[in-house]
Amino acid sequence: MMTTLIFYEKPGCATNARQKRLLLDAGHQVIARDLLSEPWTAQRLRDFFTALPVADWFNRAAPQLKSGEIDPERIDAQAALDLMLSDPLLIRRPLIEAEGWRLAGFDAAQIEQRLGVASNSNVPQGVEQCSRPHAATPCPAPQDTERAQIALAYHERTKHRPDRYASGPETLDWTMQPDPFRTFKDSPSVRLPLCAGRMAWTDGADRPEAAYPPTISLDSLGALLELSLGLSAWKEYGPDRWALRCNPSSGNLHPTEAYVIAHDIQGLENGLYHYASRSHALEQRCRSTAAHPSGLWIGLSSIHWREAWKYGERAFRYCQLDVGHALAALRYAAGLLGWQVRLVASCDSQRLTALLGTGRDQDYAVAEREEPDLLVQLISPAQLISPAHPQAPVEPAPWDAAHTSWMGQANILDPHPMYHWPVIDEVASATESNHNTASVTRHLDYSPGTSATHLPAAEVIMGRRSAQRFDPQFTMAAADFYRLVASLLPHPHLPWDIWDYAPQVHPVFFVHRVEDVPAGLYILVREAGAEARLRAELSDEFEWQRVAGCPADLPLFRLQAGKWQKVARAVSCQQAIAADSCFTLGMLAEFEHSIQQDAWRYRQLHWEAGVLGQVLYLEAETLALRGTGIGCFLDDAFHELLGLRSLHFQSLYHFTVGRALTDTRITTLPPYPERTAAAETEPTP
Repeated sequence: MMTTLIFYEKPGCATNARQKRLLLDAGHQVIARDLLSEPWTAQRLRDFFTALPVADWFNRAAPQLKSGEIDPERIDAQAALDLMLSDPLLIRRPLIEAEGWRLAGFDAAQIEQRLGVASNSNVPQGVEQCSRPHAATPCPAPQDTERAQIALAYHERTKHRPDRYASGPETLDWTMQPDPFRTFKDSPSVRLPLCAGRMAWTDGADRPEAAYPPTISLDSLGALLELSLGLSAWKEYGPDRWALRCNPSSGNLHPTEAYVIAHDIQGLENGLYHYASRSHALEQRCRSTAAHPSGLWIGLSSIHWREAWKYGERAFRYCQLDVGHALAALRYAAGLLGWQVRLVASCDSQRLTALLGTGRDQDYAVAEREEPDLLVQLISPAQLISPAHPQAPVEPAPWDAAHTSWMGQANILDPHPMYHWPVIDEVASATESNHNTASVTRHLDYSPGTSATHLPAAEVIMGRRSAQRFDPQFTMAAADFYRLVASLLPHPHLPWDIWDYAPQVHPVFFVHRVEDVPAGLYILVREAGAEARLRAELSDEFEWQRVAGCPADLPLFRLQAGKWQKVARAVSCQQAIAADSCFTLGMLAEFEHSIQQDAWRYRQLHWEAGVLGQVLYLEAETLALRGTGIGCFLDDAFHELLGLRSLHFQSLYHFTVGRALTDTRITTLPPYPERTAAAETEPTP
């Protein structure tokens, strides 16, 4: 019999969410209310505690109880009620109210007696206990709950479904596409040398001194940006001409902008520079005459409108994936120069906005604004204190107004925007970083594995492309497949040495055509502790079988055998590339709990997926294969085939790999045709 229940919960509490799900699955109607904001009185609370001793009125996971500040065994009823009215976090939760009765806590016997939810079947052991009793950080504070809920609501709102896609423009006029290149008018420009081929080295090759600079210079900085964020080619088809870059982007729209903070770098004045990829130059945004510690940093920001112009409300997701691609692209390029890269996790959104100058209204006027995303520090071999023990990143000093002069006016990318998507601004604000303890926790316990340690050649990076079509008859070698899969495991070498967090994204593979690997559905568990969580959430019908011939230290499991081409294509918005490739995968992220812990993790999870995508792109290229990122997929259709019924895991990005078919009608041109090779052969003075 269905019962209508009023369920007083702490918003964002994973345990309360699990309890609600049990009640809903049992057929009851649940009306959720915020326990923390409810206007309680002493009598109303007392009605929930009728038959309970005072000590059982309390939330045993409350910090005051765990620390011993409050001893519930020594408090009388009135004192307990006074404490709870002043701090509702002390109230045992949930409080459940139905017609004729009230209940404090999710007592299994009471739930079974009153609601018929059997404790031996539908209610897991310990269902009232905190799901994170030993976590380094508590559940989010009330003031953070709203931010997390905004991120979760945005994600739900922007899912593609069979009956409707996420909101987007009704039509596109490609002649009105926003300018793909940001520039700053009246900013002094410093031309960077095109010397990536001369300065980069590859594994197995000798490292001549000329190709292994001990210090950071204008030449090496030029090579870094050329190999990471610079143009890789121009394409022409009929009257149309478009640029490609080393860092991939959804729809080739490139919302990611890069800024260089330089102090005591040869050939540059101290200050801030915007990287203009079109001309491979640095536009000086500010000059600083203050004393600063030496160093080089690169900040990344996103112009959301570049993606929203085509993709509408879902664009914020794609911008964050692109940031992950750009982050990995920087790490690969730095590795070819012998440099290290460190993510400056301590730099929150407010400080990053000031460092990159993106909050200066007078410099943007009516131009499209940029959202700062992250900051990295580049460290040359000469700066290493101990190569065997990477040093912690250092945040650059803020700009001193008395010693800083700003210059440049941002260009307008789209003078006549036809749409506006306010939800993107809302989720961007909600997911800004304030970097509490949870955000900057380091994770250096790398799992064993056989991830490839070689570096892709500069030619591979410059030649990376997204496949448009695949050869549906081609079968890839098992060794190549396992090498690709292994490259996704985190290890203390690039590009994963830039990622200081526990892996939270786990690829689920649709294997179509791989020699000696039966077609089927597979999963790679990238962190040992995640296996139990995945098994608990995924379908009970999955096999979880190890794969014959798979390297023993590769945590790849077969979930279900069979041919999945039609399903993969359907899930990928009917795109043929998902079925014609050798394999397609969806990146399953540990989602709800992470975002409830810190809403900024919504961005971070997408960055991790983007890093995985960049690894797949470059590893595929080294095997004479090609990859393509897939942003258009039916979110919950994919979740349903995996048996997922909650938000604990969500797919953020899909990807596919195979042998590409080239469209010979399209002409490829060099990236910087106006700059001849002869003019770029000598180092800059």
